Amino acid sequence: MKHTIILLFLALAAYGQQERIAIINTMDDYDSISVADLTYLTDKLRETAVNVLPADRFGVMTTESIVAFLGSQENAVKVCKESSCLAELGRQVSADYVAQGRIGRFGENLTIKVELYSVKSGNLMGSFAGSSKSIFQLLALIEEKASDLFKKMLLEAKPPKPLEPSPVVVPAIPTVPQPATPADIARIQALIKSDLKGLRKNKEQIQKESAGLSSKDISALYDENKKKYATQLGWLNTFPGFGLGSYLQGDKTWGMIQSGLGVVGWGLIIGGLIRNSKLEDSKAYSSDVYCDSFCEDRRAKAGDEQNEVVKYIITPGFGIILVNTIIGPLLTPSYEKKYNKELKEALNDYSITVSFVPLIVPSNHSKNGPPAVGLAFNVRY
Repeated sequence: MKHTIILLFLALAAYGQQERIAIINTMDDYDSISVADLTYLTDKLRETAVNVLPADRFGVMTTESIVAFLGSQENAVKVCKESSCLAELGRQVSADYVAQGRIGRFGENLTIKVELYSVKSGNLMGSFAGSSKSIFQLLALIEEKASDLFKKMLLEAKPPKPLEPSPVVVPAIPTVPQPATPADIARIQALIKSDLKGLRKNKEQIQKESAGLSSKDISALYDENKKKYATQLGWLNTFPGFGLGSYLQGDKTWGMIQSGLGVVGWGLIIGGLIRNSKLEDSKAYSSDVYCDSFCEDRRAKAGDEQNEVVKYIITPGFGIILVNTIIGPLLTPSYEKKYNKELKEALNDYSITVSFVPLIVPSNHSKNGPPAVGLAFNVRY
């Protein structure tokens, strides 16, 4: 069972009964005007919406809250520019209404078109358009017609809330939990021991079967099936080695890895020693007979080859065995800890854990400022 308790360290604005309108950044299809001018036209649309719409019913989303929903400023600009459906963009930012202006060209004149959509229905609620040689006349057009556009939102009737029926109190019938039978415990035991991967393979089934067990039964099953003797098994990984301790513990993966390392390491050492023994016999034979200059060269080459065998075969073999010897005793405690933790979870034997995660809540009204920041406090037991 996991319960989350959220503690916010900063005040969060709550507008549960409000409908939100997102004024998306004004777009310029032909890059006719500057970004600063586009931003000012958007701010003017947003200011008009705030002045026209009652604050107790409508909330005008800020640029920061829209960006928070879209991930980043760069992604917000990209999505707003590439979006072909304004109502769908409104859904992405969790708005009830969405409006946007677009700048274009008609001949030598600048044009502007502002549209307002209902996000729920996807229908166009209203729009206005105009053209001018000057951006200032486009601004005057917004000041003249934007108020009437946003007032159309006031005419849209809100559906009445259905009457909630009075709750009927039904007295609870007391139930007496039935104790687990030996057959139930034996079935869970069989699921755990079914094969080398029985616990992981049957974890969900074990959790269901053990849901009705008492604390005493869970403790008994855990004590009987938990991994033990990690230290002793770790020494078996050191001597005789070859992952014997891991195999006995049930860790087949690391047992095979250590076996492979042991075979390679000892193979290099033994093979190198055999080769050096043959080279040494060759040098001894050469010293027992009359040896000319060719014989001396052959004996010198044999000595050089002996050095290379030690350097490139025997020494790496000892290095592999050394590494295998060092990590062997460390593997068994790690596997024991991991296995026993999974066994506890499978038997629904949870311990209390505490964690903190950051929380960002976007503002949904232009007067609220930037998004609020908080912290989630998680308690698992």
